[in-house]
Amino acid sequence: MRLLTIGSGTRGSVIADRIAKKSARVNKVKLFKCYAIANDIETLRDLKGIPEGDRFHIAVPRAGADVGGIVNSIMERPEIFEGSLIISSLDEDFSYFLGMELAEKVRESMEDPIIGLVTLTIGGEIAEIRRRIKEFRKKVDILILFQEYEGIEEKIVESMNLISLVGEVDIKKGRTGEVVVDTSDVFNSLMKPGISAIGCASRKLPHPLVKKLFMRKEYQIKGVRAQRMVDMLREAHENLSIGIDEESAKSALFVFTGDPEEITMDGIFSCISILESLSPEIEVRYGDYPCKTRELSVVLLYSGVTRLKF
Repeated sequence: MRLLTIGSGTRGSVIADRIAKKSARVNKVKLFKCYAIANDIETLRDLKGIPEGDRFHIAVPRAGADVGGIVNSIMERPEIFEGSLIISSLDEDFSYFLGMELAEKVRESMEDPIIGLVTLTIGGEIAEIRRRIKEFRKKVDILILFQEYEGIEEKIVESMNLISLVGEVDIKKGRTGEVVVDTSDVFNSLMKPGISAIGCASRKLPHPLVKKLFMRKEYQIKGVRAQRMVDMLREAHENLSIGIDEESAKSALFVFTGDPEEITMDGIFSCISILESLSPEIEVRYGDYPCKTRELSVVLLYSGVTRLKF
């Protein structure tokens, strides 16, 4: 999934810069093309991952002509995207207002879905936070919320990288998953009334030689790999980007990435059962992205959430 990614304001620009530095690649191409727009020169100067020519300064929030000119400049570049990702913060007025205006301008230029990734701090005027969430949701097709805490940037990068791999095929390696999930599955899962929350989990797997020499009997036991997958899904559920009432979710999507020998259909079916037990009406989509690595990862998304836990 190739996404036009724009960081709005100081917080949004910093997160977009981190994504630019650690963006997932397929066929040597980064899946996130990142830009930064901020009103603080020092913020733009300190960015490391976004090239200087892709950083824009704007002095006044909601300055329509300036925002439109920046978006036009970005759209004139020969790039192919399957959607856009606008990163903003509810805690920063400039980022909040600019993010919503960017969504409007991007929608005028492209028909692909617009994802809003918004960070927020729980505290203060809860009513105002909820109002801002509602207003931002109106401007985008999908709104993913992340509660702020130290180190949240790494979780955002990991989560978005895993999601971006959906639908991608490494031409050189030519691997396909047990269950093929494409970009449309992600968007169909996410584009529900309400907001979205995302969680992920990873496991470092034993070296192949260790498995062969010392863990062969354990791996021959039916269900060992499936149990690992179930444990990882539960961990992702416990570490969602924002507190939600999962019973209010309309859909869920989970994708495992890693060594195809570690991803089993028994594990996938067990994960489906867990999600369906949380909410009988939930629509579950699932898949896998095989790649030879010693790390097994899972990303879990809930969408159409109407009740938040704060």
